[in-house]
Amino acid sequence: MQHDKPGYVLFLIFSILSVCTLLITLYFSKATTYKDLTHIIITQEKATQLAISSSALGQSILYASEESQDDKSQSTDYNQKILQQSLPYIIHTTQHELQKDVDGIDGTIKMNMFCENGKLNINSFYDFTQKKFVNEGESGDRKEFCKWLFTQISKVTQQPSLFEPFEKFLQTRTFDLNDVTELLSIQEFADVFKDTVFYIPEKQNNTKLYLTDLFTTSTSEDKINPWFFSHSCRVLFNLPASLSLTADELKQLLLSYKKDVNWEKDWDSSLKILYKKEYSVLPQEIKSMLTTDFEANIFSLLIETIIGETTSTIFTILKANTKNKPTIFDIIKVYQL
Repeated sequence: MQHDKPGYVLFLIFSILSVCTLLITLYFSKATTYKDLTHIIITQEKATQLAISSSALGQSILYASEESQDDKSQSTDYNQKILQQSLPYIIHTTQHELQKDVDGIDGTIKMNMFCENGKLNINSFYDFTQKKFVNEGESGDRKEFCKWLFTQISKVTQQPSLFEPFEKFLQTRTFDLNDVTELLSIQEFADVFKDTVFYIPEKQNNTKLYLTDLFTTSTSEDKINPWFFSHSCRVLFNLPASLSLTADELKQLLLSYKKDVNWEKDWDSSLKILYKKEYSVLPQEIKSMLTTDFEANIFSLLIETIIGETTSTIFTILKANTKNKPTIFDIIKVYQL
């Protein structure tokens, strides 16, 4: 049917053009959004892959060949080499700038190294078979130690002591914790550590306690290696939260290494250089927890990678594989933060 009204066809054409313009605008808007989102996803994936592959940096730092026992010309034992090679990276955050023409990508890698042997093994406190604390009622009573420990944590966090909920939690279990983050299933622990699960480097006044920086489930020892006290342990034991050594102090510290020590006699000539505190001021409760047999076989890395404005952070744990000669460190856990 034809219309006699003038301009009808022109109105119809403009209406169709308006609809087409709207559809084209929506299409380009979605296409642009999709393109931007795809770029962000690809960049995020690149940053994550770079962070994971950067664990090889930590593995290379911890590579220390073990000399043959017949080689009497070598006066440095394997543990001493590990100490010499790892301690500078534990004291300082390291940063690597990548350039596309050299490394294939523009970006930044920031790495913090820790030794799990310098944290408290949460599984060493409780005997899950006997359903009681280790040495309870005897010398080296871990129950009394835990009471002291959680009192100190309470003082730092300004929160109620976590000892009672911790004890109740242990009583419900029949086997060791597989991961420190299992403690977050305890509501009181979640309230205290919900924002401080993993260590975060801060430039100034960082006296916070971080759950996975204070405790570990990766080691098998019931004692702690004072050469590698973690940040959170240092805060808890009234030692400097941040470490700073001159080149001469670091050299002097490394020269003070002994395979077997008596900390009451040897602390002031060695670790006093690192922590700026005498042995006499250490909490009495922690003195009995210090290992005298140097052990450093499990390390962890906090790696942050930056590509453009995109950041990816992982926390990974490396364990010495003694089946290989020379010993290499295998990745046993990776957390994406």
